[in-house]
Amino acid sequence: MRAGLVIPAVVISSAAGLGGAAARNQEQRPTIRSGVELLVVDVQVIDRAGKPLVALKPADFEVSLDGKRRRVVSAELVDFRAGAGAGAPAPPSPVPARAAPASSRAVGEGRRFVVAVDEHSFAMPSARAAMEAAGRFIDRLDTSDLVGLYTYPTGAAHSDLTSDHASVRHALDKVAGLLQPPLSQYRLTKSEIVDIASGDTEVLARVAVRECGPPGMMCRRPILMEATSLAGYLESQIAQSLSGLRNLINGLSKLEGRKTVVLVSGGLFAADRANGRLNMGSEIRELGREAALSNITLYVLHLDSNFIDAFSQGRVNLTSLFRDTNALAAGLEQVAGAAGGAVIRVQAGTGDSAFDRVLTENSAYYLLGVEVEREDRDGEAHQIRVRVRQRGATVRSRNVAVVPKGS
Repeated sequence: MRAGLVIPAVVISSAAGLGGAAARNQEQRPTIRSGVELLVVDVQVIDRAGKPLVALKPADFEVSLDGKRRRVVSAELVDFRAGAGAGAPAPPSPVPARAAPASSRAVGEGRRFVVAVDEHSFAMPSARAAMEAAGRFIDRLDTSDLVGLYTYPTGAAHSDLTSDHASVRHALDKVAGLLQPPLSQYRLTKSEIVDIASGDTEVLARVAVRECGPPGMMCRRPILMEATSLAGYLESQIAQSLSGLRNLINGLSKLEGRKTVVLVSGGLFAADRANGRLNMGSEIRELGREAALSNITLYVLHLDSNFIDAFSQGRVNLTSLFRDTNALAAGLEQVAGAAGGAVIRVQAGTGDSAFDRVLTENSAYYLLGVEVEREDRDGEAHQIRVRVRQRGATVRSRNVAVVPKGS
């Protein structure tokens, strides 16, 4: 532990524990602070290789609230790259004291990472490889960085947000993938379950012929009953995953400043039927919005083993397999997109390259001081968009913010 570093007592094993001594009494939102004229926005600007662009000025940024341009007054680079001061931010560009943005971190304070693991989304072998990669990721963090582990929905393994990186590595050893395909008489894919449980009689007839031979009439009713039961099981599993992630977001919302969540998941199913079962897109997107409001930078590491798992089980319906794979990715893409985050897909290997990408992208970011108008000060959520005048650059920033009501 670095001498003099104050460690927030953030217990991330439950929503009630999150925040601890570092939490504020009120629900924290990434907004301007009282008496300051600017909205402070955390922004990552990276090139195609994920390396931060670190020479940008306020004039290089374009920021809009609800589609209306707002002036960028200052752009302070916070730099963690090797040789950039061992985690201390680069000196900010001089701006008038009245306009200086209230920084979300003190000089010398490190980054805050939480590795979140959806235990029910992948099997044990995939989980073990991912946790070993997560351990190597933790080994590469600066000593001033805080890191924690949050597993859900069981919470069987966790660690407080701490500078004691070794304790978090030890907690990783307890993480186990808990994916257990439900027992079923028929070989129904997730997409077939959705179709049949949603009343698609054509799919029901086709599956009945496949499973029982033509004409398949005797199988239709038991297949329908099984699909309906499995749809309920999958909906319950998705709801548990969303609840676990929401508990983490709610807890981190009480901790001021920038937080980076690295979500490790085997997929979050979002059905492609607009009015069918397992279509929880609105709930998933709302969760991403909550993450954005809580100033959480969300990286989703999608450990995609769906093709490998399917082919290891024998005969494969390629049409349903592609649908299942896309649907498992869709939920993760929706939550990350709504949060202004990113999905990194890992289809083979240990995931080291994905963790490396997270570390590279988070080696530097900007704190923008954005001037707001009287009409913005309504205490409501506003859509925020940040762009840069740089070809080939990718901007990662939350896409919603709240500006407190004016006095």
